[in-house]
Amino acid sequence: MAYYETPYPIQRRRKRIFGALLFLLGVAVVGAAVVFAGFPHQVGLWLAFASVFLVLEITAVEVNDRMVTSPVIAVTVTAGIVLGKDQVIGGIIIMSALGLLQPQDLRERRIFQPAGNLGVSTTSAALTALVLYFLLPADAASASMLHIVAVGAVAAAVGDITSLVMTRMVVRQVFGSKLAGPWSNLGQILLSFIGLGAMGGLLGYAYVSYAVDHGAYNAMLILVIGMLLMSRLFFASLAKLRVAREGMLATLVKTLEAKDLYTRGHTERVAQFAVQLAQELGLSGDMQERIRHSALIHDLGKLAVPRELLKKRGPLTTDETHAMRDHVHFIDDLLDDVDWLHPLVEIASDHHAHFDGGGYHGRHSDHGETPLAESRVLAIADAFDAMTSNRPYRMALTQEEAFRELRTGAGTQFDPGMVEAFIRMIERSGKRYGALVRMTDDEARELAEQRGWVFRN
Repeated sequence: MAYYETPYPIQRRRKRIFGALLFLLGVAVVGAAVVFAGFPHQVGLWLAFASVFLVLEITAVEVNDRMVTSPVIAVTVTAGIVLGKDQVIGGIIIMSALGLLQPQDLRERRIFQPAGNLGVSTTSAALTALVLYFLLPADAASASMLHIVAVGAVAAAVGDITSLVMTRMVVRQVFGSKLAGPWSNLGQILLSFIGLGAMGGLLGYAYVSYAVDHGAYNAMLILVIGMLLMSRLFFASLAKLRVAREGMLATLVKTLEAKDLYTRGHTERVAQFAVQLAQELGLSGDMQERIRHSALIHDLGKLAVPRELLKKRGPLTTDETHAMRDHVHFIDDLLDDVDWLHPLVEIASDHHAHFDGGGYHGRHSDHGETPLAESRVLAIADAFDAMTSNRPYRMALTQEEAFRELRTGAGTQFDPGMVEAFIRMIERSGKRYGALVRMTDDEARELAEQRGWVFRN
């Protein structure tokens, strides 16, 4: 499960309430399984799979921002098929309770997370077990392999979709957050869960077919357990790829910051504003992740702009203005050949394109075209931070002035619906950005001269 720590009293109360409710739900599900289904009578076989389950849960990896998961669905499906219909419900549900505590929960003395994990994991396990119970034949070895594999895939889909839906609901109810970072690339993750369920079905079928003539305990058990443990490598590779990509983006940002001091902090603020606006608009997790990554690289084209031009305090000449504007094309030159960056480059290079098709576009769109929704979000976030930050050529505007400028450009430069959503979001947050007091141009110029700055008209 993926939860977010927060200091707010109302959210702490919600955490306690939902934690207690989910813990009671988990205890009720496990209790019902013990009373009505009973503990598996093949204890040694159940312990073998339970040990694999526990190892995979303890070594779970972070595949998305704050989403930690493991391939335990393959274990539960395999165990359910191997134990048979008479033991599948009790065996799987009791096994799922083993994931109650994670090493990090113990280190940080967390209560809400394990309580929530118990409720969510046992509920999703119960649905997985019910699918297996109703769809598996009494003798799995007598069915076709495709039948068992398909049942495993369906059981995994039902169980993991239940887990994801419950977790997302709890996060939103407790934290009031629309943050979708953990839910990015959800299609790929769900497909991997379904694939693991199919693999569990295949391993379970192989075991019961082999055990018909050779007994319950044999080399096949070792082979099945080995394959289940190896399934962790898939999620581990996803986690490593994610870390590598985040590291690459961080390196690119630091490279630009070393050249352009103003960029330091600007990139992170734009990413923050852009993601918050995406949340306000209810955009999907995939879109939010693309927006955040695009915000981190949106100014990288400035690496190709001369340093003296970036730091110039006076007004730009026509040629210098064109050179500055061309930095959106330099993003294409620098990064477009990297396959996974290609969609990010398309978004970032259009952050100066206008809603009505004007402005200056990257090489992936033409003048007159409305930029992508992600680019329109990025444009508003970038403009707001630029207006509310001190620049070498002018002082920061007040928040109200920045809002007024955004509304002035709504319908032409900016998406009008997004502008209103952005302003509503900032006002609701209670935070203030930009200058605290409005100054006249003469006052601002005098202060700028005192600080060694010059206004650029």
